[in-house]
Amino acid sequence: MLEEGLAPAPGHGISLAACLLKPLSRGRLTLLSPDPTAKPFIVHNYYEHPDDLHSMVAGVRTAMEIAATDPLASRITEQLIGPASLRDEDIVASVRANSQTTYHPVGSCKMGIDELAVVDPQLCVHGVAGLRVVDASVMPAVPRGNTNAPTIAIAEKAADLIREAARIRAGGLGS
Repeated sequence: MLEEGLAPAPGHGISLAACLLKPLSRGRLTLLSPDPTAKPFIVHNYYEHPDDLHSMVAGVRTAMEIAATDPLASRITEQLIGPASLRDEDIVASVRANSQTTYHPVGSCKMGIDELAVVDPQLCVHGVAGLRVVDASVMPAVPRGNTNAPTIAIAEKAADLIREAARIRAGGLGS
């Protein structure tokens, strides 16, 4: 996507792209400072797992084949971003040069009761009283669709957990 979709397009056109919905590669996020305004260190680790690159090459090839089929092909006058050819080497080079996040990161705050877990099953941060994580970072994997709906479900569950905790603190045992 041109300028990650943040800048106006240079003119009329279409976008045709491949998207890796179930990446096997895993990146990492590290806090470099206790300062909450400090930026984290992020390593995306795109294509660390060979199956991810294989899937993207196949997806880009399919997109290019669709673009080369009429009636679409007769309306395309130039390619702004993409591989020079359908050869694997050209597609791999283009994928590596142009891949970007779709801004749906998940999984940086593992939920569980083990030592690696950031939050417990009630979304409370281990070792920090009164703090919960209520967003897509508690998801164990990227969902196949937009993260919006599952994040809303997490938020609804968190609201129920917070209401229940408040009820218990207030001494109410009934509903």
